[in-house]
Amino acid sequence: MNGKPLITIWSRPMEVLEYMRKQVSLKYAVFILALAALATGGYQAGNANLFTNLPLGALIVVLIVLTFVGALISWVIGAALYTWIGKGMFGGHGTFSEMLRIVPASSIPMIWMAPVNYWIIAAFGKKAFMEPPAGSFEITYLPLAVFALVNFLTFALGIYSLVISCKGIGLIHGFSAWRGFGVVLVVIAAGFLIIAAIAVMLVLFFSFAF
Repeated sequence: MNGKPLITIWSRPMEVLEYMRKQVSLKYAVFILALAALATGGYQAGNANLFTNLPLGALIVVLIVLTFVGALISWVIGAALYTWIGKGMFGGHGTFSEMLRIVPASSIPMIWMAPVNYWIIAAFGKKAFMEPPAGSFEITYLPLAVFALVNFLTFALGIYSLVISCKGIGLIHGFSAWRGFGVVLVVIAAGFLIIAAIAVMLVLFFSFAF
């Protein structure tokens, strides 16, 4: 597997996107998602009070697997939505197979969180996964400086990942990154509306059922 995109994503993101569009297979795309899950799943998925009764090693494995499965599902759904909305609403001409190859590029920056995440796990153990009880004045069991640093890095890398997503969508559809950003906004809005509709239906169902 070619590891060059992990480095050049910082200085030449369009080159990486072109490479992933034309040269890589879907196996490589899955490999990138697996690396991202390995890098972030152990900690970022991990405010997981549901699993804190597990040994630390098992907890990390479970969270990595869940993160990877979630990433695979999001990858396929996201690629489909970016393709259909880009074509139907923004006049793009990309294909679903191209979008599948390029979407994982936005996960590459988060791979670089691995040293920070695993240092936190090594230093703080299960505290990295636990949330203070509801009603307490604490927001984390970690030192506030560490908690703030991790969240700042996650936010900053998330912004860069969004930029890469917009550039990738624009590249595949043959329009600007700003239109790519528009596609992302439509997808986010559609997701919010779907979740809101499901929540309303559940509330109505339980209201009438009980």
